[in-house]
Amino acid sequence: MEKDEREPRRLQLYAADDDLLVEARIITEGDYECVRVNSSWPEKNLFAGDVIFFTAADVADAGDIVLIEHEGNVRIGLVAEPGSLETPAGQRPMEATERIVGVGIALASRLGKREAE
Repeated sequence: MEKDEREPRRLQLYAADDDLLVEARIITEGDYECVRVNSSWPEKNLFAGDVIFFTAADVADAGDIVLIEHEGNVRIGLVAEPGSLETPAGQRPMEATERIVGVGIALASRLGKREAE
């Protein structure tokens, strides 16, 4: 999967029973939002171009990759513990204007050369 600026970073997807990820029982049949990672975080094994499958949810556990909505924008985050996010600079509390709108349930890694950005 090559990074193509013409492709949207976010995509709504319905995974059906005959899709490979469902057949392999990695995910269950249903609706997902797929988001491409745009900035590598090698310490967490997240690399630009990887795709994360998110299910709509607002509760996450420590270590979960989440979609965070903040002032109309959505971004990927990592939960350190409930109410706190992990960042490359360390742990920080979630702001009152941030809310979790999705929880990652599967990661499809980009094949080929992986580079930290």
